[in-house]
Amino acid sequence: METYNSSNFDRTTVLISLIIISGLSVFFLTDTERAISIAGDIFTMIAYNLGTPILWFGFAMVVVSVYLMVSKYGNIRMGNEKPEYSNFAYITMMALAGVGSGTVYWAFLEWSYYIKTPPFAIEAGSVTAHEWAVTYSLHHWGITAWALYAISAVPIMYSYYVRKNPSLKISDIIKGMIQNQAVGKVVGRIIDITYPIALVFGLIIVLALGVPIVSAAVAQLTGLQDTLMLKLGMLGIVAALLIVSSFVGIEKGMKNISSSGTYFLIALVIYILIFGPTLFILENTSTSISLWASNFIHMSLYTDAITQDKFPQNWTAYFWAYWMIFIPLMCIFITKVSKGRTLREVIACMVGGGTVGTTILFSIVGSFMMKTQLDKQVNISQMVSDGQASQSIVEALNTLPFSSLILVVFIVSTFLLLVTTLDGSVFTVACQTQHVLDKDKNPARMLKIFWCLVIIAIPAVFIIVKAPVGSMQSAILIFAAPLLVLVSFMLMKTFKYMNEDYGQFTAQEIQRMHQLEVSPKKAENEKEAVDAEPVLN
Repeated sequence: METYNSSNFDRTTVLISLIIISGLSVFFLTDTERAISIAGDIFTMIAYNLGTPILWFGFAMVVVSVYLMVSKYGNIRMGNEKPEYSNFAYITMMALAGVGSGTVYWAFLEWSYYIKTPPFAIEAGSVTAHEWAVTYSLHHWGITAWALYAISAVPIMYSYYVRKNPSLKISDIIKGMIQNQAVGKVVGRIIDITYPIALVFGLIIVLALGVPIVSAAVAQLTGLQDTLMLKLGMLGIVAALLIVSSFVGIEKGMKNISSSGTYFLIALVIYILIFGPTLFILENTSTSISLWASNFIHMSLYTDAITQDKFPQNWTAYFWAYWMIFIPLMCIFITKVSKGRTLREVIACMVGGGTVGTTILFSIVGSFMMKTQLDKQVNISQMVSDGQASQSIVEALNTLPFSSLILVVFIVSTFLLLVTTLDGSVFTVACQTQHVLDKDKNPARMLKIFWCLVIIAIPAVFIIVKAPVGSMQSAILIFAAPLLVLVSFMLMKTFKYMNEDYGQFTAQEIQRMHQLEVSPKKAENEKEAVDAEPVLN
């Protein structure tokens, strides 16, 4: 049985974070309209002033990822040991932790927003607007998004595996990078306090999008009314699964949940492709990918300076900020599961695997939903405008054969995606609020369970008051600016360390330094194979 010492918990950080989170939650409960109004004003102010730097930062992460992939530094291995997970398990764990159930909402519905408010001064509702709709959803969940995670994790991985810093706390790593100890201590404490706050508000959006979708599907399947009690019941089931997974541990719990969630999601996508409008899905996917590939740089740096419709600020910059809010979570999580892999492998699996997965999901599901509207089976855009977004997904799925079966698959996959995201969040925030981790670099179970309850309880407040998701977007952007500065500083210092440690070596030398040891049995088999080869005179 696990023993724990409460004095090992960072009680100051936990207390201050809880006070701030609780205060904001009470404000939303007691003065909902004013809180939503203020949040909207903050979103507008920050989006319009910081949108362009956020766009630049996202594109810079793509450039850095390409550099690390082709440079000699890509051969640096994160610990000279065999990887703990198969490539499939590795990619799915990172992908599902990074996107979660919020992805389900946007995969089904993001295109509908762009038809009504398209980019490039395109006429709303036009053929061109439809062609760009799925294209932009691929962009917002594709290469740049995954590069944000992969490259932001490099400083943590390098510190932990190469520089042998025993701590996984971002604040400890930052303190080691800042020469002035007093300044480093202050910055570290600020990071410790603000990270749980940022994460909770990011998860509010994940839960606010995921739970109503599940409850709407359950209501349709069972004939129950989609009431607040049903939503809270779904939240309770998520909490129970999350606590069980926290007890089991990340090696068993999250690995099994993420793999199962992937299988159900793959089944859902394949079913939609086969039994949905297959030809339209393939044609629209082809069009969307071609537009994205030929306009990637333009879409990445487009700021709408002439028409000032602010599409890139309201959407692209927001999504980059949405991904950035989970950077601390993903940095530690990627570090935890990447032992034995080279930087090149980490980036290839994360950016390549993540992009392929989301491209398949968004193109197939988004095209299916669009065709459902074009055929006038379900008026998706109108239902989204009327606040019936979750119901529109369920009604669209009902147009497929064996709709009850597909609803079950949909519910299970969304549930598992949600638990995977929350499980990774709980693990990371627990790591950040415990002074010393155990020998396997895991936090105490009791601390994980505590954060399970907090992460579930706070979003429940926003679901109860029916706060629109848009009101939480301001919190995302507030934390994006300091994260941009933080990651830039950490990358700058890490590249300096890389140059100091490996600058004098060639790519081949670095590769040999980090070559995995061959087991005696494998070495013997290879020797026998060489000896058996015929000698050519």
